[in-house]
Amino acid sequence: MKAILLTLFIFILSTQLFAQRIEISLQANSGLFHYSGNDAASTTFINEGGISDYANNPYGNKNGFSYGGDVQAQYVSKSGFITGIQAGYEVLRSNVDIDEYNPSIITVFTDATGAFQIPVKGQAFLQDQDININPYIGYRLDLKKIKIDIMPGMDIGINVNSYDKGSATATDGTVYKVDNKMSDAPIDLRLRFGIAAWFKRFGLTAGYAYGLTNFASNLDVNAGGGSTPAPNAHSELIRFGISYRIF
Repeated sequence: MKAILLTLFIFILSTQLFAQRIEISLQANSGLFHYSGNDAASTTFINEGGISDYANNPYGNKNGFSYGGDVQAQYVSKSGFITGIQAGYEVLRSNVDIDEYNPSIITVFTDATGAFQIPVKGQAFLQDQDININPYIGYRLDLKKIKIDIMPGMDIGINVNSYDKGSATATDGTVYKVDNKMSDAPIDLRLRFGIAAWFKRFGLTAGYAYGLTNFASNLDVNAGGGSTPAPNAHSELIRFGISYRIF
């Protein structure tokens, strides 16, 4: 009986000691998101669609405001090495300018090339809603009252849904709207570097992620998407956030 109680006591004690090295925190972040690559566009045009109009190239190279939240669990060894994982939900938005509207039926006039396009001015946003998983390793610098965590890792962005939304206005005041439900985006793999500064239970975070997934592999570049023969548009994201360590 004493042996059983002693074994149970040692097990509980070791569990508590191990738990003290595991940190669980909640995070909220915002950031700037855009696409880069030879087919990430600064300007595109709206095509008239059968069900809804859509941007010819939705992969904008201008930053859109993004935001999200996640839960983080990490193990910090006595020597300062870190292994951890984050999981959460993000809304990522890129921005592209719109300068023309391209109707499907030519009814009024054509320009010098024989194409009828209406000059307009507006913007469209490609909005992806993702479940993001971020495994990482790292190292903690203990600077007396402040602790600095350096955390290189990988983003795994799993798309929930994707929308292309925006509007553009012609000189006569006509408004053309983009509201297009896109097919689910592929899993976005991103190299990520993060840093966090902790004071007691509160933290400030920052990070940069560089996408490896080519979103433009099926883009019709001959219709104004960009260069040929190999279209490329990959994601880039800068994050800033706040954290609260639960334990």
